Amino acid sequence: MTIQNHPADNPPSSLAYPKSQTKQYDVAIIGAGTVGMLCAILLAQRGKQVIILDNKPAPSQASFNQRLAQRDARVYALNRSSIDLFKSADVWDGITRRADYDQMHVWARDDFGELIFQDERAFENIMLGSMVEPSVLDEALWRRAQACDNLTLKYEISLAAHGMAFDEMSDGVCIRYQADNQAKMVKAKLLIGADGRVSLVRREMGIGIDKLDYHQKAICCAIRTDQPHDNTARQVMLPTGTLALLPIADLNQQDRGRWQSIVWTLPEQIAEAYLSDYHQNPKSLIDRLALASGYVLGDIHEVQSVASFPLSAQSAKCYHKGLIALMGDAAHGVHPLAGQGLNLGLSDVKALTTLIDAYRTKNLPLSARLLGEYERAAKGHNSVMMHSFSMINFAYASALSDIPVIRYARSEIVKAISKSPSVMRLLIERANR
Repeated sequence: MTIQNHPADNPPSSLAYPKSQTKQYDVAIIGAGTVGMLCAILLAQRGKQVIILDNKPAPSQASFNQRLAQRDARVYALNRSSIDLFKSADVWDGITRRADYDQMHVWARDDFGELIFQDERAFENIMLGSMVEPSVLDEALWRRAQACDNLTLKYEISLAAHGMAFDEMSDGVCIRYQADNQAKMVKAKLLIGADGRVSLVRREMGIGIDKLDYHQKAICCAIRTDQPHDNTARQVMLPTGTLALLPIADLNQQDRGRWQSIVWTLPEQIAEAYLSDYHQNPKSLIDRLALASGYVLGDIHEVQSVASFPLSAQSAKCYHKGLIALMGDAAHGVHPLAGQGLNLGLSDVKALTTLIDAYRTKNLPLSARLLGEYERAAKGHNSVMMHSFSMINFAYASALSDIPVIRYARSEIVKAISKSPSVMRLLIERANR
C-alpha cells in the first residue's frame, strides 16, 4: 500500500493546522495493511494511543462479505511464529477460513533427492503453518481493530504534498494530511511507515534502497486439481524457476481440498508468452501447469483469477531515522519462492513490540534509541533471509544451473540435508522465527 499525494489539497500550514486542535498519540502508523494493522492492535493492547492513516476506502462488513464470498487466488503462508502473534492479538480466532498444513514437500524436477518438512511429532498432527487468504485476514484484523478503544482508524486520507508531510521535533513527529476536504494534523511520539514497497514514508525520510531485479515474473492463479492437497504445501524447482502449489481453504463442501494457490516463477519473456497464450486459449495454461508440476495432484480441471507481477528483492539502507521507522514491505522485499515475505514483516512487528515491552518494564520512554535497537534486531535477520532466497533462486534458475557439476552438487546437498534430522529441524526453526 502506498499513500498517494494530492498537490492541490494542501493549504498554507499557518492557517490549516491550529496547534490547539492537534491530537496527540503515542504511535502513528502509515499503512493499514496486515503489518500495520497487527502492529497497531498489539500496541493498543499495551495501552498505547495509536492512529492508523491510509488512503484506501474505508471498509465495511458488507464490503468484506462481498470479498469473502469469492475464493482468493492468493494466500499468505503463515508460519507458527506469525500465528502465535495473531493469537496474542486476539485475531486468530476471528479468521473465518484457513488451510492448515502439516507437511511441506520440496523437490527439483531434474535432480535427485527431495525435502519433506514436517514436525517430528507429525503423528500428533502438529501444523507447520497455515494458508490464509488476504481477504480473510483483512476482515479479522479490521474486526479486532474496531474493538480497540485506543486505536483510531483513518481511511481515505492523503498526506501533505507541498514540503514535508512529517515534521520531527524533540518530543515527537507531526503528520499533516487531508481528509474530508480538510487539512488536519496529528502528533505522535513515534511514526511507523508500513506503507508498502513504494513507501512514501521512506521517501520522505530520504532513505534509499538496495534493489535486485530478478528479471522474472510470477504467474499467480487458483487451480482445481484431481486430487486433494492433503494438508501439504508443495514446491517444485524447475530450470525456469519455482512452482508452488499451496492449499486453499474450502469455500464450500464441494471443494474437498482440491483448490490450490499457484505461484509460478518464470523468466519475463516466457511468462509474458504464457499469459498471451492463455488469453487466446485458457486451456494452454492448464496444460502447462499440469506438465510443470509433474501431475503431482493429477489433472487440473479449472483455473481462476490469473494475474502476474514482476519479481525483485529490495532492502532499505536503514530502518529508522530519529523518531520514524520502517517495517514490512516498506523496509524489505524478498523473492516469493519460500513464501516468507509477510512472515518477515510480522517478525518486524514482534521485534518492535518485544522492545516496547522491555522499555515499559524499565520505565523508559518511546524514543529514537528504541527504534535504533529495533533496527539492529530486525535488519540483520531480514538481510540473511533475503540473500538466502536469492541464492536458492540463482542455484536453480540461472544459466549456471544447467552445468552438470552444479546439478550434481545441488542434488548431493539436498540428499545430505534430507538425511540429517538436525539440519531439517534447524531449517524449520529458522523459517518459524
